[in-house]
Amino acid sequence: MMLFAALGFALAVPAAHAGKCDAALAKANGSADAALAPAFTALAACDAELAGATFKDLLPKAKDSDALHALSLAAVQSNVWQPVWKMPGYISDYSVRDEVVSRIGAECGSQATILTFLQAAYGGLKDIEFQRWEKALVACEAPALADWMVKEIEKPPAKVYDEKYNTLVGIYTKRTRAAALPTLSKAAIAAAAAGPFDGLLAQMDEAVAPAMGQEIAAEDKEKLEAALVDVARAVDKDKAKAVADRLATSGSQRAAARLLPTIYPDRVQGGGTFLYGAASVELGDCKGKKTAVIHLAEVTDPGKRWVILSDVEAPLRAVKPKLKGCEIESPWGVSSSPEPVKDGKGVEAWAATLQKQLEGKGYEVDVQTEKAIKLN
Repeated sequence: MMLFAALGFALAVPAAHAGKCDAALAKANGSADAALAPAFTALAACDAELAGATFKDLLPKAKDSDALHALSLAAVQSNVWQPVWKMPGYISDYSVRDEVVSRIGAECGSQATILTFLQAAYGGLKDIEFQRWEKALVACEAPALADWMVKEIEKPPAKVYDEKYNTLVGIYTKRTRAAALPTLSKAAIAAAAAGPFDGLLAQMDEAVAPAMGQEIAAEDKEKLEAALVDVARAVDKDKAKAVADRLATSGSQRAAARLLPTIYPDRVQGGGTFLYGAASVELGDCKGKKTAVIHLAEVTDPGKRWVILSDVEAPLRAVKPKLKGCEIESPWGVSSSPEPVKDGKGVEAWAATLQKQLEGKGYEVDVQTEKAIKLN
């Protein structure tokens, strides 16, 4: 099995390294498989810089994953980290690469050096290089790694997207699932002004995502809703509205409605209710003249709905028709103001916008005020 991509290995060692470590270097270059790790350890003890420069050339001599794992582990334990960090990029067989990386990560609990090695990779590697160590960080069960990840995640970068940070967040989410929500919430709040806010919201969804073909557990859904509401209440109104829209789109209308006072504090009515405008539109061709009647009603909602439209369709279509002797379009269209309004003037302003739209389509429009609707 070919484990390595074409690397163009330069087996000759720079003259600057010749000298006291020649014997150790020759032994390393002459070793293979199980003998590689101890030979590398001896070379690193003689000259760590020379060992680091030689590591890449030794990789093809490791003919299986066991030898490759042992060689990599020897380098980590010898504090020769940079070439090991880059090692996964040299392996063309992804299954071998993932096995070796995972095995190294799984040993972090018993070897403190590996834990430090993995943590340092976050700052020491480029985006794609760090991604290749994902399985190691997932496999590492040391509590200290989780604590470190929390600290890093809770101080997000000041840019909308950062691939390496996103990888770290994804790893943490895979490790901890729904238990990641408090950390992700705190990070999202910190990222609201200039950081990866939307990406963190997506990771919050991912933290409770069910297995394919299954539905989200009710308990996890409640945890996600509560976490998103907490985020929305701590950020500006535009961000809070984006969170509410996200909740509503996912079917959590009641949770989204809990954010109405946060997003529209100046539109809360007496008793904590909210006021909307809603209308059904009666359209007809009346002896060649396009005619419309807007059946307008004020709607009061107790703050239980993010969108009121489905609850006002029936009563608004049930009002008495006004057009006589006309060819009526059926069914009547129904619409509502997209957000609560401050007062009756707000309802009238919304209706005026609807009227202008109809007049722009060539209709002669009349507005008929109907009985107010009170939702429970």
